Amino acid sequence: MANQSIEKQENDDKKDTTTLDFIRSLQGVKTVIVPISLNGMLVHKGMKFAVSPADYNHYLNTSQNGKVSLIAASKDFLMHTVTPESDQQLLMEILKITGTLDHIFPKVIDGATPNMEATLD
Repeated sequence: MANQSIEKQENDDKKDTTTLDFIRSLQGVKTVIVPISLNGMLVHKGMKFAVSPADYNHYLNTSQNGKVSLIAASKDFLMHTVTPESDQQLLMEILKITGTLDHIFPKVIDGATPNMEATLD
């Protein structure tokens, strides 16, 4: 009986370690690549964004403080996370085109966040 309790505890410990390892693997900087096509023309084969938890939290804080518009906070987020720096000028010009922010921003956020699903059991 004692052996079964020890084995159960060892299995529970392994599960906890595996869960923590998985959670930790989702933390840190996430690289998201977004191809940019405008009117059927590929203008960038993959604009790269490096999004850290601090970048995302800064975006949330900025966008909700009421001092900065959601549009300005979203543009700032993209400009801050685009890599390499040489792509900032191109991104700045692309974001001047109507609707491009609405296309690029969600792709970056979706790529940087894990797929979470709510389940009701």
